[in-house]
Amino acid sequence: MKKKVVSLLLATSMLSMAVMSGCSETADTASQGAADAAADDEAADSWKGGAGEADGAAADNSLEEFFEITYTGYWSDDTYEDESYCENLLEEALNMELEVVTQDSSSLDSMLATGQMPDCMWGDKDVAFMKEQELSRNIPVEMVKQYAPSFIEYFDANPVLYDYVLDPENPDEFTCLRGVTLQFVDYYLPSDYYRYDWIQNLGIDLGVEVEEVADRVYAAADGIELSKFIEIMDGFVNGDPDGDGQNNTFGVTAQNLQQGVFFSGYGFHTGVNNVNGEAEQYYVMEEFKNYLKGFAKLYADGLIDPEIIENNRKLSWDKVNTGKAGYWITSSNSLNSWASDRPPLTLLEADPEATILLTPGIRPDGGEVQAITNSSPAYGYFFVNANVDDAKLARILQFAELAIFGDENTKASLFFGEEGVDWEWGEDGNPVKLNVLASGEKGTWTFSQHGQDALVTKWTGEEPLFAAGGKYWSRNQNGSWMKWQHTQYKEDIKKETDYAEIYTEAGTDIDAYVSSYIAQAVLGQIDVDSTWEDYLAELDRLGYNRMMDELDKVEPLSAE
Repeated sequence: MKKKVVSLLLATSMLSMAVMSGCSETADTASQGAADAAADDEAADSWKGGAGEADGAAADNSLEEFFEITYTGYWSDDTYEDESYCENLLEEALNMELEVVTQDSSSLDSMLATGQMPDCMWGDKDVAFMKEQELSRNIPVEMVKQYAPSFIEYFDANPVLYDYVLDPENPDEFTCLRGVTLQFVDYYLPSDYYRYDWIQNLGIDLGVEVEEVADRVYAAADGIELSKFIEIMDGFVNGDPDGDGQNNTFGVTAQNLQQGVFFSGYGFHTGVNNVNGEAEQYYVMEEFKNYLKGFAKLYADGLIDPEIIENNRKLSWDKVNTGKAGYWITSSNSLNSWASDRPPLTLLEADPEATILLTPGIRPDGGEVQAITNSSPAYGYFFVNANVDDAKLARILQFAELAIFGDENTKASLFFGEEGVDWEWGEDGNPVKLNVLASGEKGTWTFSQHGQDALVTKWTGEEPLFAAGGKYWSRNQNGSWMKWQHTQYKEDIKKETDYAEIYTEAGTDIDAYVSSYIAQAVLGQIDVDSTWEDYLAELDRLGYNRMMDELDKVEPLSAE
């Protein structure tokens, strides 16, 4: 049964959600067809009606009626392979045809802005936005209990999640569902990496203890002080760290200038900070002003890669992989094979002489690292289209149940690919990769990204290279870096105020204005001191103070 991939890149010209053409090659070749079909049949037989039972109903759910369902989520970009292995696995198990809507963040925004969305989607859109645009429907709690009971078990184990999803005007319905990841609460994710061999070539004393935790992988016991960071960047640009006799290497590289690691060096963190007992976003703080002035000087001194303003992390990755940059920012769990398409793993493979150093971030001279962690294991939002009826909703819930909380074989296949080809069960009861797939290949992670529970975390987040330094960055090993993680000062989880509504109205303009101001300030196009008051006034005009006055009505998540 040949299907088409629906492309969001063309969706803005559509007046309805008609299926569009744009076939791509299938992930599975004809020679693999028989094996795939057998695996799909096995998956279908191993799962009927849900991963568990609620009120005795889930096991009785019928899969006899066939449904066509459109979907989008993570790793659904324009490289998605139509009829991927994982897609077929889910279709066969649930008697449905999936149409995966390809999209990136900008094309999804464009589509939603025109009032269109797939039958269901995972994303990071705010509930208030989806409701205001009349894009999504509510989901009866009883239907979730019947068709997706594992979500209820997960919410019961983490009661704060009910505050995110229950409709305050109708507590018998969810506005959406939330996924799970322990990565953002149980691991120290915000990290920066250095070419440690370059630092040693330059003879720079880092001023912190450094330990080799694995072959060519080192860890720092503390963050690098800001003045020392600047010294390192100067050496990377002007000190010939690679020894080729030329000044042809870069200093500060990153996806963009709005990085928590940078902010930490000036004494604040991303998100909402505690400023004398009031909730303030990072971008109005005096410390943020100091960051802008400090980075403007770094840029003027030639220590920042000019392409940092391109908002493209692959540009920095390419510089690292080709030996043109010795500093970059990514998560500490990028030491695991899910991140095989980026440094550090690509660098270690490409250059056998390279060594890397992980640190928990930059810190003010004499100060501490400032890092931010999630307030709960909630991850992403699962919305159902407002036009979906209850019959199709039931199948969509079964789809979400299997993709996020399915049996171990299905779960492993959705993350690692085809059993016996891409992975097999090891003697320790964990999947062993036979063929390392990039995220999205064969549909891996596309449907299961938001199902990173304790089991998946053990599989994907505790591989040997990561675990070797876990005493620094893993909560599972009581990592010493964990003490610098904090939640935001305040967050209106229960939607007790009008904060979300105001953010929906003003947030896009505020975020764009802040990003523009950062770029202009760092590039030296404006003077921060002389424009600061006008900058704050414009934020007020856009709705910032009204928005934060609402947030100040809720109790703090942390005392900071």
